[in-house]
Amino acid sequence: MHRKTLLALFAVAVVAGSLGLAPREASAFRHKACAPPPIEVTLCVDDPCDCCPGKEVCVCVPCCCTEEPCVTWRDGLFGRRVATYTWPCCGHSVDVVVTRKGEYIVR
Repeated sequence: MHRKTLLALFAVAVVAGSLGLAPREASAFRHKACAPPPIEVTLCVDDPCDCCPGKEVCVCVPCCCTEEPCVTWRDGLFGRRVATYTWPCCGHSVDVVVTRKGEYIVR
């Protein structure tokens, strides 16, 4: 029984050592791994090259994205238009593709 306990402790030490963590840092690592849940944001996608009214699209972004996003438009393949929404405060970005048929695809 004493041998099984030593083997278990050795296995824990090897795993902690392979992660490069000291025993105190291992518990801190567990707490940092849990990120806050994302929030849902509604974007109004209005293509400046199209005369049709825009459409609202819901996307999930990290909770640290609190500012208004910057939007840039570019041409995509097969006559598509791509809007890239970027939040400067957290560096997160979302692409919204508008197809020739008027469908919206969030990437």
